[in-house]
Amino acid sequence: MKRRWIAASLLVAGLLVPAGPARAATALPAGKANWVVAVAGLDQASVNNYRDWVRLGYYAFTTDGAVVHNYWTWNLLDQPVRVDSVYADCSGDVPDCYVKTVDGFAGDPTGGFQGAYSYTSDGRLKITWTKDAAGNARSPLTEYWNLTSLGTVARMNSATLYTNPPQIPAAGVFSDYSATFGIGYGSNAGLGRETRATMTQLVTDARYNARKYTGTFVVENGGTVSRQSTGGTWWFGSGNQTPGDANYNNPWQVCANAQCIGWNQHNSSCNCGATFPTKNRVRYIAEIGGGRRNTEWYWCQCLAQGQPCYKANSHPRPLLQVVDDDGVFQGWVGVEAFTHVSTSTLLPDGQYASAYFGLFDMVPDQLLP
Repeated sequence: MKRRWIAASLLVAGLLVPAGPARAATALPAGKANWVVAVAGLDQASVNNYRDWVRLGYYAFTTDGAVVHNYWTWNLLDQPVRVDSVYADCSGDVPDCYVKTVDGFAGDPTGGFQGAYSYTSDGRLKITWTKDAAGNARSPLTEYWNLTSLGTVARMNSATLYTNPPQIPAAGVFSDYSATFGIGYGSNAGLGRETRATMTQLVTDARYNARKYTGTFVVENGGTVSRQSTGGTWWFGSGNQTPGDANYNNPWQVCANAQCIGWNQHNSSCNCGATFPTKNRVRYIAEIGGGRRNTEWYWCQCLAQGQPCYKANSHPRPLLQVVDDDGVFQGWVGVEAFTHVSTSTLLPDGQYASAYFGLFDMVPDQLLP
């Protein structure tokens, strides 16, 4: 009798992935099937000579012990470029600009793995990738994740993500390949476009606009790996909720096309000197492509030197929304793939030490460790 294969359609990449033969049920990680995950291979430049990389995508688990990963990935030495996405025509003092993202993020996932998962004796999640996206065998890659149940959502993280300063884990602690850090959130909500919160909802929905969002950012810059602020704290409804703060009653603005939001963050840490004295930082978040995708872009307004938009060394950050079991937005996981460019040509200039490559989350306080 011929073995039958059941094709499971994954919205995240449009791929048909065959499920394996029937086997004993395996408990889903923290009871959650669908995850948004950022992984990075970051190290001191003296160790890896700037061979840093970031990967952002989806992990989809099934109770037969199988897991599928579809992802976008960027390498620092490839010097990925910034490209235009949505036009931000917001109200207020937010400049009208095309929101930049990293080349490739608007298209289909650029890679994928198939593999199996199990649990170690101390309760960590073990994932071994044994095939590529098409199901062809590849050299195995293994990851070990710490799991935390948070009710309607769960978190996975690499062993040293929250150390400060970040510690590069020894080989085999998080992975048996070059991955050194990871963060992800999972639930049983679907991974399609219909599950993500709209830009208008972020600003107007009472479930989202009065909460503050912050998180952990691990980044390689200047040849060293450090832990930095993710750029928060953010309140989408009215900026900082503390009366007297520079951003009190300074909410994010919805673009006229409803595909993005923008914020002129007053009195930030930006400083370009007396010629262009504004300390404002301009931020945007935009919908992009399908699935849970958003993209963030920000830059110091003084760097534009009186022009509406700054196009050179701005910060592009691909994002995936965290959505809980009830379909409620709970923030993002994301990566930064910042290539340094010449301010005159806007082309990559090989200044690898000036790049920013990292991963982060931006979530409500109750999801943080």
